[in-house]
Amino acid sequence: MKKILFVCSLAIMALSVSAQNLSGTTVNDRIGHGTDSIEVLKALSIYQEAYKRQAYEEALEPWEEAFNKAPLAMVRIYTDGAWMLEQLIQKSSDQAKKQEYFDKLMKIYDQRLENLDALNSFATPKTTSTKGNILCRKAYDYYYFCPTVDNNVAYKMFKEGINDMGPNTEGFVLYGFIECSYNRFLQNKTNNDIRQDFIQDYMETNDICERLLDQAKEFAADSIVGDPTSEDSTKWETQIILSPEAQKIVDSYQPVQYKANELFVSSGAADCDALERIYSAQVEANKTNLQYLNSVLAILSNFECDKSNIYYVAADYAYQINKTPEAAIAKASKLLKGDDVNGAIQYFEEAISLESNSAKKAKYSYAVAALLYRQGKLAQCRAYCKKTLQYNPSNGGAYLLQASCIARSATGDNLTRSYYYCLAVDYCNRAKTVDPSSAVKANRAAENYAAHFYPKSEAFFQGIKAGQKVSVAGETTILRLRN
Repeated sequence: MKKILFVCSLAIMALSVSAQNLSGTTVNDRIGHGTDSIEVLKALSIYQEAYKRQAYEEALEPWEEAFNKAPLAMVRIYTDGAWMLEQLIQKSSDQAKKQEYFDKLMKIYDQRLENLDALNSFATPKTTSTKGNILCRKAYDYYYFCPTVDNNVAYKMFKEGINDMGPNTEGFVLYGFIECSYNRFLQNKTNNDIRQDFIQDYMETNDICERLLDQAKEFAADSIVGDPTSEDSTKWETQIILSPEAQKIVDSYQPVQYKANELFVSSGAADCDALERIYSAQVEANKTNLQYLNSVLAILSNFECDKSNIYYVAADYAYQINKTPEAAIAKASKLLKGDDVNGAIQYFEEAISLESNSAKKAKYSYAVAALLYRQGKLAQCRAYCKKTLQYNPSNGGAYLLQASCIARSATGDNLTRSYYYCLAVDYCNRAKTVDPSSAVKANRAAENYAAHFYPKSEAFFQGIKAGQKVSVAGETTILRLRN
């Protein structure tokens, strides 16, 4: 009877304090005092000792006693409990046991949400949490540990949590979310609403990853000074080493971006014919809804469906309402289809001036640079490449395009012409330094340019040595020689 009364009193206390500020309190304060509270402290001690030894089955019973009787004792009850139950679910081969463990795991998240304000009031900065964070973790554990997972249920959980967390969503959560959205789409390929959900989920996931990865590249902890005289071209340029914090971001979000791209490519969701069928009627119905039109333009452009009729229709409607970057780009695309390059460039320039996102400004600037290169306007092309790099210093393509301009500009005798190719190689090295994904293209281009270096056999008799500084095209480079 005494124990029943104690449990009831603890439950009442939990309800009353869940909305109170418990800052400055100790575990003893939050459990209470007396004989029964000693039992809870004993349970805490026993489970923590077993937890340290990774004896999770042994730890489960005392942990559950503390969890049920003293839900506000400490935040660790929730995090330790979730970890233990995840391990037990994976280890067990008994389906009934798996379900039992899973039900307890879900209860942890529900109870933590109920007591969130009270728990946060005494938590440290490291253990303080948010509703969105807990919902995301619950969704992740439901998706991966539920014995009979329902993709629609998991999807709804993920969306609720991610909508709350936004760009702060953790990498592992995004990984689970995009996989869940993908599987939900595979089960409902004929459902256009679910197809649109998956497309939007992919774009949002990719945007979060791209933004964080771009930010990470800005933080360099160290660098390895390049050696221009080395025979190994990979050592010519200074190599940037990311800080541990930046590397942690890359390790968390790069695999997510790779996974999202892999799933999206394999899904076939962005088939242009399918997208045109989906959006044709909807664009007409939303021709005065600028937000919707811009969303359609972004989706069609992202999946290289920007030469479809519906893309141009949406662009015209959007441009009539308001001159936005998306609408201007669409107008440019339409003109390019008709080979009106100069007209297209004007709309690209308008998009750059209207756009506030640096990454998109860089993308549009690079597009103009590429068009100018095709026209042979090399000086203007380089100017737009430099503008691209102002907006996005990690754009390796802008360096490679400048390298092409420099090589294409080579004039003079063989020695003077070789200076241009040395400078072009410098730009190739810069490309792969700031953008490792461009390394293959950069190395291939550098090899082609190196074939035009001045020969050592002729340099020897002229007293010319590799490694000396030379000026060309208004810049300084290091002379390199070929065998």
